[in-house]
Amino acid sequence: MFKKIDYYFNKLVEYLGMMLLLIMTVIVSWVVFSRFVLNKTPAWGEEGALLCMVWFGFLCMALGVRDNRHISIEFYDKYLTPTAQKILLIIKRLLILAFSIFMIVEGAKMSKVAAKNQLPGIKIKSSYLYLPVVLAGISICYYILTSYLRDNHREEESDT
Repeated sequence: MFKKIDYYFNKLVEYLGMMLLLIMTVIVSWVVFSRFVLNKTPAWGEEGALLCMVWFGFLCMALGVRDNRHISIEFYDKYLTPTAQKILLIIKRLLILAFSIFMIVEGAKMSKVAAKNQLPGIKIKSSYLYLPVVLAGISICYYILTSYLRDNHREEESDT
């Protein structure tokens, strides 16, 4: 059951990211074409591309945490004992988890404040620009917790 949920959650985040990148590419291509060929730039173009870029960036940040591709300093890791490495890994994950909870809380506050405004070019609430902060925070929490559970499961299997 857990593997199925994990599979579908990963596919959702991955495909949403790919779709947003594709949409952003189409929008930017259309804006460039219309600006230089039609001599008229659509009002929604730049805001639409910005919205896709923000959503794509935050979703990719969550995927980076999932794949352990986030920035970290590993110079001293090879000099530590295996126990110290495990402790350091737990500290890293706790810090990432704390930051993702911060993203959820503050992103929700920003979205609430921005709900009063509207993006003029595409006529939607500005909160949609800040909503990916919350969703990325939730995704990062999920990925941190599943990586912890996966590591514990591996340790239990190796002990038996």
